[in-house]
Amino acid sequence: MTAAAEQATGGAVAPGAGGTEACEPLTGRWPHALSHEPLLRVSDVLSLIKSEFPALTLSKLRFYDAQGLVCPQRTSSGYRQYSAADVERVRFVLRQQRDHFRPLTVIAQHLDALDKGTMHERISPQAVNVEDDDYLTAPQLADRAGVTVSVVDDLAEARIIEQAVPGAFDREIVDLVVACGAYLAAGGDVRSLRSLCLAGNREADRADAVVAPLRGKGSHGEAEERARELGESAIAVFGACVRGSLSR
Repeated sequence: MTAAAEQATGGAVAPGAGGTEACEPLTGRWPHALSHEPLLRVSDVLSLIKSEFPALTLSKLRFYDAQGLVCPQRTSSGYRQYSAADVERVRFVLRQQRDHFRPLTVIAQHLDALDKGTMHERISPQAVNVEDDDYLTAPQLADRAGVTVSVVDDLAEARIIEQAVPGAFDREIVDLVVACGAYLAAGGDVRSLRSLCLAGNREADRADAVVAPLRGKGSHGEAEERARELGESAIAVFGACVRGSLSR
């Protein structure tokens, strides 16, 4: 393979090049040799890749998903879960953009060829380690949040929290369980707590709807900041209303 040909493919090599015999098309998504088990959260992916690609953001990962370039699995709660293979696909897309200035349409074609095995790409995957406490059982979650297991069970039964994987919860909900535990300890009940959480979810949905036009224009970073600002403002209004009513 000439240097010019290798540069044209960004290191991706078609089977049969250099006298080798072409292989049968593969099934599944590239890289086929890496694990496709979804064990990584978005934050894990960012921490793994940030040192190599500092400009990588949550919005960009969501955009790659929307474009069909890297399609993580979803939990029952809608959270994205990535595999080691997904992480390598993210790296591939970022390298193609950074090193070869290729548009996403061309990168998508390369990924399709890699998926089918009609193109090869040399990979040196970095170790993907998942911390033992990425997911917490009910007793572990209760211990982290300083509540009883029965509180965790009550929150799960009310669908205030949901398991991310069978038998375990995402550790990112610890803060929510802490807040719920404090509300219940102060005399609140699960039914009222569910109403509060539903109201919070509605505000989050409303913020997403407000910034949807920005996302439609491709301004994902600005959309995330606007949504976050609107959400924080809603929290401030809610807090002011509660405190004002209590002081009367």
